[in-house]
Amino acid sequence: MELNNEQIKYIDDLLYDSGVKFWDVRIEMLDHVVSEIEHEPHSNLDFKTTVFEVFKKMGWKENFNGSNFEDVIKDHHNSFSKKVRKRFFKAMKEDFSNPVIVSISLILLYAFYEVAHYKELFKYFSLLILLGLVFPMIFFFTRKMFYRSIHLNHASSIAFFSLSIFNCFIYLPKMFFDFNVFNYPILVALIFGITTIQTALGIKFFFKEFEKTNDVYKKLMTL
Repeated sequence: MELNNEQIKYIDDLLYDSGVKFWDVRIEMLDHVVSEIEHEPHSNLDFKTTVFEVFKKMGWKENFNGSNFEDVIKDHHNSFSKKVRKRFFKAMKEDFSNPVIVSISLILLYAFYEVAHYKELFKYFSLLILLGLVFPMIFFFTRKMFYRSIHLNHASSIAFFSLSIFNCFIYLPKMFFDFNVFNYPILVALIFGITTIQTALGIKFFFKEFEKTNDVYKKLMTL
């Protein structure tokens, strides 16, 4: 049974209405369903019943009884998380084997150490660095397809992880131990420097992931 565009859209809408909001997860599930239906040699069932039977065969029967694809989506979350982490650590390893990146990182750490001795200068220096990191993030997060991609959700989580927990390194020591890290330039350099370096490389990694995913998304939108 070869499916037409209207039938494929019906399955896609069915998955979306059943809670599969991530387009990249839905495309993968849709591909499985379509392949399964088209490989049915001779089906005497009508199209919608055939779809139901394929869903049953794939263990998704309960999703027609009011429940969502929670387990299926959870499996995809775990799968994408592992893949993205693996690619991220591989990218970081390659970056830190690059003499240029290592040199820039050391210069940045030293710069943070030096300006940490001057509170007013440090305030403007760190603000400048922060703005340089935030603008690319705003660009990515305002793209329409970002929030619909499970791949990019996981890529952003790991790429911007150190920036997301940055405040913990600053305020937790002060809160629990009455320890002000700003009194120790070496600690300031390590915290601000490592966070900046990791986030900058994270943006570099995320940009590559974004480009690949965006290319796929654009192709799908032309179908």
